[in-house]
Amino acid sequence: MKNMLFIINSVSGKIALEDTLMSVIEIFSNADYDIHIHLTRGEGDIENLIKETKGKYDLIVCCGGDGTLNIVAGTVFQEGIDVRIGYIPGGTTNDFAASHRIDTVTTVAATQIAEGIDREVDLGILNGKPFIYVAAFGMFSDVSYQTDREMKKAMGHAAYVFEGIKSFAKAKAYPLTVEYDGKTIEGDFIYGMVSNSRRIGGFELPILKNILYDDGEMEVTLIRKPKTASETQKLINSFLNSTADDETVYMFKTSALKIKSEIEIPWSLDGEYGGSFAESDIKVECAAIKMRF
Repeated sequence: MKNMLFIINSVSGKIALEDTLMSVIEIFSNADYDIHIHLTRGEGDIENLIKETKGKYDLIVCCGGDGTLNIVAGTVFQEGIDVRIGYIPGGTTNDFAASHRIDTVTTVAATQIAEGIDREVDLGILNGKPFIYVAAFGMFSDVSYQTDREMKKAMGHAAYVFEGIKSFAKAKAYPLTVEYDGKTIEGDFIYGMVSNSRRIGGFELPILKNILYDDGEMEVTLIRKPKTASETQKLINSFLNSTADDETVYMFKTSALKIKSEIEIPWSLDGEYGGSFAESDIKVECAAIKMRF
């Protein structure tokens, strides 16, 4: 019999499993797992639990939002634990699950884990802090991931994105120097992200395509502040047509980059606040995490 640690976020995970917990346990039990269930108790609880039980479990399954998965994956990596991770999405956006085709129906997601295969996934590191699918700064990065799901549904994702892009001209810009692969980009940028996902903040982004999750590189998107109406239109066209023009939208893949600013920039890591930095070193750890789905 194999050992499983089943971590349930006390808010989002508990709600997601409210009517299906026994069915999910039955699925794992039938797959020959001895299950230890842990309901989170507060900040630092997951990290401490994983550290204390290092090497005890064959599989760690977490149910919650992308932030819960971030903590589990980051702790497993930083502690050097050789363990598989399963994910039952229970948050609002569930970007990682959507990108990897993990079902949001809890019993289906559990079956995907029980009957699935091991898959290696890259992990990003920003100034020592892990992220599993996106690090972002600037416009929307502090609020878009927390937008109410019903509000998004009522407005329509396309309309929301379009209206957001139109307001870019009013957004706060950060004068930045970006260094990667021996190249340098300078300019005033209103948004930036380093991602390994087809969906960010609940939105499918056609501009992010041909994603490989285990190639040791992540996609970098930088949006320059438009100065004129024509530049704003170029920016809109870039997103609608899934292109980058190097005037308003820069896109490239890299395994490491450095972003410098005269002021501290607040970052969001997998939808949660990740700290503020004037200098941000980002690197990609190739195939650092073993997922099962």
